[in-house]
Amino acid sequence: MKTPTPLILLSLVAAITSSPATRAEEPEYKKMPWHLVDLWWKWDASSAVPFERYDIDVSLSSDVADDVRLYVAPIGLGHLNDTPFYGGIQTRSDGNSQADPKLREIGRGLLMSMWGERRLEAIRPAQGGLFQSSGHEGDFVSIRRPYPWTAGKYTYSLIKMDTERRYDQDYTWVAALLYSHQRDENIFIGALRFPGKTLELKNSIASFVEIYGPRRPVEEIPELVVTFGNLRLNHLPVPLISCDAIYPQGVPDYAEARNENGTITIQVGKPIENRTQRQVRLIEQQKPSDTGQ
Repeated sequence: MKTPTPLILLSLVAAITSSPATRAEEPEYKKMPWHLVDLWWKWDASSAVPFERYDIDVSLSSDVADDVRLYVAPIGLGHLNDTPFYGGIQTRSDGNSQADPKLREIGRGLLMSMWGERRLEAIRPAQGGLFQSSGHEGDFVSIRRPYPWTAGKYTYSLIKMDTERRYDQDYTWVAALLYSHQRDENIFIGALRFPGKTLELKNSIASFVEIYGPRRPVEEIPELVVTFGNLRLNHLPVPLISCDAIYPQGVPDYAEARNENGTITIQVGKPIENRTQRQVRLIEQQKPSDTGQ
């Protein structure tokens, strides 16, 4: 099976285009969804270890209205071995259940998706959670769970679980969880079954902030500050080499990312005039080989 390209993986299904009235008032932007900014974290590949757990902190400074379709993805794109996946929090999530195969909205929710799979047996939804198996973004399976998240600090985590052998191949279950620091509670989103008995998290991983769904006026992009940081692999700090902010062409320039002592702070919802740089290096660390050590 051909692995989808990053461009496909970092786009959800396109929604409706702008109305004639909106097009007359605003520049001609790409179809939704809009990635306002993509962060690409990279670390030293020589530090690769068998995957047991990955954690990243994410904070939202302000509450967001229920009718705003905001997707904050601590993991915008990652690979366990060669299997791509992503996950995060949304204002408007949807999914199916075993009892009701009809796709339904669940409001604020948490999710994780994995590409290259359609079998329902590769999905373990949380109790009361939902799932999805679809081909509209390339073959993928997904776990979804409603959760009334608000402004605050969270940790999004992936944890290796049990292994099994099916179809003469080894598989490993990986759980997704969200920890709410203000509520001191762990939310189990569900688990997906990845090919392989030993997994390795590839040393380049993305985070993003996205506006999705039906086209709305640009001025309705909510104002808030989103922060990402404190990446840990197997409970240890990730040895970052770099972090780049990429501002895609053809979407509103309504995000600005900055490095605040190793934490990336993103101001969302304020227009950035005359942006000239579409890729900005926010973190750059010298590897030991570069310093002669």
